[in-house]
Amino acid sequence: MKCTCVVLNDSVNTLFDKSTETVMSLFYHNGYVFEEVRSLPLSNVEKLKKTLAELKTDYEVIAILCKENKLAFAREHILSELPTATEKGVFGGAAIYENGALAICLAATDSAANGADYVKNVCIPFLGKKFGTRIDKIILRSMGAASARVEGLLAEARRIGEGKATYRHSRKYDEDVIEIVYDGNTPKMVVDDTLRLLADGLGDTVYALEDVTLEEQLVTLLKVRGKKISVAESFTGGGLARRIVSVAGASEVYFEGLNTYDERSKIKRLGVSEFTLGTKGVVSDQTAYEMALGLLNTGDCDIAIATTGFAGPKSDRYGNPVGLCFIAVGTKEKITVYRYKFDGGRSEITEKGINYALYHAYMHLKNV
Repeated sequence: MKCTCVVLNDSVNTLFDKSTETVMSLFYHNGYVFEEVRSLPLSNVEKLKKTLAELKTDYEVIAILCKENKLAFAREHILSELPTATEKGVFGGAAIYENGALAICLAATDSAANGADYVKNVCIPFLGKKFGTRIDKIILRSMGAASARVEGLLAEARRIGEGKATYRHSRKYDEDVIEIVYDGNTPKMVVDDTLRLLADGLGDTVYALEDVTLEEQLVTLLKVRGKKISVAESFTGGGLARRIVSVAGASEVYFEGLNTYDERSKIKRLGVSEFTLGTKGVVSDQTAYEMALGLLNTGDCDIAIATTGFAGPKSDRYGNPVGLCFIAVGTKEKITVYRYKFDGGRSEITEKGINYALYHAYMHLKNV
C-alpha cells in the first residue's frame, strides 16, 4: 500500500516538532508507512493544490497534518482539488475524505482530540476496513554494525523484496532499528528471505528480533539466568545505571551502581591500585578491568560492567584523544575489556558508551 504525508507549516523550513512526529508515528506503527513526507508552507496555496493533484494519482493514502486552527483551511483546498470526495468521520475539523480508491486523512498536530486520538480511533480503523488488509511487521535491532554495511543490506533487501514490503531504518548512537512492514498480500517467502538476509548479514550485532531495548533484553536475560548485576561508571556518569533501572522488575537483578568519577573513589570503592592509575592512567584497559574486578570481589554480583573514558571536551595529561573509552564486562571466570574511540560531542560519546556497555553485557551473559 502506497502512503504519503503532507505537513502544512507556517514555513517550508519548519522542523517537525514532537507532536507532529507522534501523529505520524501512529500511521507508521499501524502499518501505513510513508514513502515520502512533504513539508509545505501554508502561504503557498497553489503549491498545495499542485501537490495534491500529483499525489492523488500515485498514492492510496495521503495524510495531511497541520495545526488545529488551520484544519478548515486545509479542508477547503482538499475539497477544491477533489470536488467528488466524500467526508467520513468528521470531528472538530479533522476528517477523512474518500475519493474512489484514495483515502485522505486530515488531522491536527497540536490537539490530541483532533490529532493523535483521532488518527488512532477513527483514521486507522477506517483504513483497515477500507483496504481490508492485515498489516504485520518484524523488528530487528542491532548494535555496533558499520553504517555502510547496514545500508548495503537494506538496499539488497529492497531489491529482492521488489516493493512487496516496506523497510524503515533508524540509527542512533550506533544502534540500528530496522522494521519490515508487510500486508497479507506479501508472499511469506519475501519476508523470510529479507529477514534472513538482514539477520545473517548483521551477524552477532543483532541482539533482538522484536521491539525491545538493550536494557530490556539484558534485564530479561538476567532474570532467566537468575543472575545479579552491578555497574561501576566513570565517563557514563550514572547513565548506565539509569537505563537498567528504567526497566520494570530490574530490582530483581540489579544489585548496585557506583559512580566512581574521581580517582580516589576508584581506589576507595573499587580497589583500583594507585600504581595502575599512576602508570596506565584513569582511562586505560587495566583501570577498567580493576573496576569490574572490584565489583565482582564483593561477592554481591554475578556479572559486572565498568566504564572509563574521555567524553570531552578536554583530554588527559597523557594526550589521549577525546572519545577514547574502555568498557569492561565479565564474571569471576572471565573479564573482557573493549576499547573504543567514539566520535561526536560529549553527550553522543556518553550515550554510545552506555549502548555498547549494555550490548556487551547482554552478549557476555548470553554466551556463558
